Amino acid sequence: MQRLAVSAVVLLCAMTTSVCAEEAPLETLLRAQVFNKVFEGFDFYHVTIERDIAKADGTREVTAEAKGKFSDHTMRLKALFQLDGQTVVSGQVLEEEGLPACSSAAQHHGADL
Repeated sequence: MQRLAVSAVVLLCAMTTSVCAEEAPLETLLRAQVFNKVFEGFDFYHVTIERDIAKADGTREVTAEAKGKFSDHTMRLKALFQLDGQTVVSGQVLEEEGLPACSSAAQHHGADL
């Protein structure tokens, strides 16, 4: 009985790890190419992938939300990205709340990232 319980826990951990491993590279890619610049100077921030759609031409359309904290203030940014392989080709801000970004490159708040 104890072996069955341990096997169930190991199987559950393996399933959870594989799901997280699939999501982590996309979050890491968006952090490196976009969000680290936008949230520069913040105490911390978290990225959530809301939607990831593969298109017929091999590109991907990804909707992601990032929430960060700077001092006692927060910022939330939701954006739509076009990815070609491991490169963010374009991005468009869908929603933004809270503090403006700290980086000078990110202060040009147009529709594009």
